[in-house]
Amino acid sequence: MPTTTTQTPLLDRLFEYVEAEHPRSLRGLNEARGQDPKRFAQIAELYLRWLVEARGETGIGAAADAFAQFSTDVNLAQARYERDGAYANKTFAEVYQDHYSDAEAMDGYLWGIYLTNFLWAHHYQIMTFFQDRFMTRLGGEARLVEIAPGHGGWGVWALAHMRGAALEGYDISPQSIKIANSVAEAAGVGGRAKYVEKDALDLEKVDAESADGCICSFLVEHLEDPQHLYKVISHLLKPGGVGFITGALTAAQVDHIYEYRYESELVTMCENAGLRVLETLSANPFRTLPKAKFMPRSMALLVQKRVNAIY
Repeated sequence: MPTTTTQTPLLDRLFEYVEAEHPRSLRGLNEARGQDPKRFAQIAELYLRWLVEARGETGIGAAADAFAQFSTDVNLAQARYERDGAYANKTFAEVYQDHYSDAEAMDGYLWGIYLTNFLWAHHYQIMTFFQDRFMTRLGGEARLVEIAPGHGGWGVWALAHMRGAALEGYDISPQSIKIANSVAEAAGVGGRAKYVEKDALDLEKVDAESADGCICSFLVEHLEDPQHLYKVISHLLKPGGVGFITGALTAAQVDHIYEYRYESELVTMCENAGLRVLETLSANPFRTLPKAKFMPRSMALLVQKRVNAIY
């Protein structure tokens, strides 16, 4: 049953809506909340407040609908992946034509993903890793770069935590830029967040060694050649600067192209780009398809720009 405390009115509203409209999703929400109910409520209430500020009072229901649809689409894609043994799309051009070029579809997609940050149990684990291991390593006036911010939630959360920090975000999608700006404004950090429409792979033209911290969440699996992206991250970070990178492994989605099978593949790509891997977390859903060959995983890496050949 949903919570009834007055301290989490938006979270209560979300659970009530999901129970009424998408009851099959409720088990997953309870799995996420059950890991640490107090901390989960704090994070969820914060994200939901930004959502309501950005989208209005109907925002929670609309985002919950998008979340349920996105989760269903992911499950269907994973089932096809189990059947075929490969992701459906192989090139960015295919994904752009079928998905990214549709502004309406992108709107639902991004708000659905916004909720997965804390409503998927294994993504909630990634969120706490981000808060505990990445945010705490950066000074209050850090200069941050976010590559492909999507909905903007990760960078906005960092700015809300680090009162003197500033962020530049780069995304190829105009809809992403629009939503990220709305979330930043809703969180009261719009004056410290600047979002620019730019291909992530062109960021080697941005000033080298200009960022104290870099956030790149779930982009590496969307590229045909992700190794180049790790080099971009290394290019942007100051020596000793810290990066937060996440990627999906054997996890099918309509826009996933590069199939990572082993955690070591992401580590090796970081090392090949001049990044030292400080910490990692590999998390998987609490439930998978029966007799699955593939385990969908989300991996977070805390990395540091090396100052020499070793560290």
